Amino acid sequence: MKRGLGYLMALSAVLGTTGELCANPPANMSGWTMVFNDEFEGNALDKSKWNPTYNWGHTHNHRAYCVEENVSVENGLLRIKGEAKRHPQAPATCKSGDKTYSLDYTSGAIDTRGKFEVRYGYIEGRFKMPKQLGTWPAFWTLQDGWPPEIDIFEVPHARNQHHYYLHYTKSDWYASHGSAWDHEASFGGVHTGPDKSADFHTYGLEWNDQTLSFYFDDKLVASYNKPTEISQLMKNYIIINLAIGGWATDNGNPIEVTSGNPAYLECDWVRVWRKNPAMELPQGQLRLYSMEEGRCLTAQEHDLALGDCDAPEALATISESGSGYRVNFGDQVLEIPNESKAAGATVGLWGWNGKAHQIVGLSKRNEFQDWVVDMRFLHSGYYVLGKDGDVVQDDIPADRPNSALWRILKEGEAVPTGMESVPFHDLWLAHCVEGKLRISTDKSGRFKITDANGKPIRELNMKQGESIDLLLPPGIYCVQSGAETSKVLVY
Repeated sequence: MKRGLGYLMALSAVLGTTGELCANPPANMSGWTMVFNDEFEGNALDKSKWNPTYNWGHTHNHRAYCVEENVSVENGLLRIKGEAKRHPQAPATCKSGDKTYSLDYTSGAIDTRGKFEVRYGYIEGRFKMPKQLGTWPAFWTLQDGWPPEIDIFEVPHARNQHHYYLHYTKSDWYASHGSAWDHEASFGGVHTGPDKSADFHTYGLEWNDQTLSFYFDDKLVASYNKPTEISQLMKNYIIINLAIGGWATDNGNPIEVTSGNPAYLECDWVRVWRKNPAMELPQGQLRLYSMEEGRCLTAQEHDLALGDCDAPEALATISESGSGYRVNFGDQVLEIPNESKAAGATVGLWGWNGKAHQIVGLSKRNEFQDWVVDMRFLHSGYYVLGKDGDVVQDDIPADRPNSALWRILKEGEAVPTGMESVPFHDLWLAHCVEGKLRISTDKSGRFKITDANGKPIRELNMKQGESIDLLLPPGIYCVQSGAETSKVLVY
């Protein structure tokens, strides 16, 4: 028997999850595979993954001489120590550009050059900054030659701020000559938030051929749609270091690392994911049918509404865009006006500009045989929901677990008119017809009906061959007989 919309549902559907591991990128990004990680367990740096200092040597553009002994792994953490002590092997000074630094401090750095490089993906680490001013912790990536360089974070000044950047060669020069340090330019910004030396926080970078998006604690901070500049990036390796002096003192900050008062940059883990190949979405024009409302998304100039699935305004297309998808109605794309991140903001339509508020993560719900997905905006993490005829971004309400489910109706596919029967072993059937839950059995038994949260609805003692219809509000229901349970969607 063909299984329809109500076929047996996994518990993940009831809970509104998509089966992703907790270690995944932010929840609005779906379909990723981890390709590198270090949880910093054990009691020594894993040298199969990391070089124990800068791969080019011990010095850079700051006042610390970086050595392996200042890098340790203990109690599940990477710890890089910065101290007010000249290393016996350090030269008196170090020159960087037109500046000369005295090397009165010792610190550490690690990188993955020659062991792991990545082009495109999601890179994230969980860090706690040193509290002392005059230190300059950083989590960044390089390739051979400079620029380009991606800074996932740098904390040179106030501890409640971190900087994020792409440094690149000016595009007109790069097109004719290639990479050049004396034609460098950059884009990026500064995030202001909590004291980042008081606790651990996550810092992430999503990188594809169109955009660089920077995250803090799984929330999007900024996204830059600059494919020409991003095209200069090839495979990059990862660097973690604790600098002392340099940029950290350019604004007059003192170096608060003193004898007996060392600084520590701590890292809980580093993880890298690559996006899985794109889903093989239905091709051509399609319609997006609300599993809760029983209507389709329709275009109304710059607005979206739930309406007639057979109307021309319901025709849409879905195409891959970087780490997500764009949903087009004609020449306009589904978006949140004004890039709003507010829960309950109304979804609309506008011309394509490639920013994150016009891109959704799509998760195919594998508990359905049909093409059923949920959509979450990359810029906010909220779901696209149908609500009282409107279309908004929000979390899934606990009492409406199917409000974010959209069935993709392929070109020529009939609009659903009701639930089909759901086979349940060979003893009994549960199915929904015209908003009623019908339970049929060919064997006598006791049946227990609960809602998705386990709240009892009804208990039935049924005889062989009996059928009973229950009128229930829309939602997911569990029907239990003995040790067996069926989950049925009523709408």
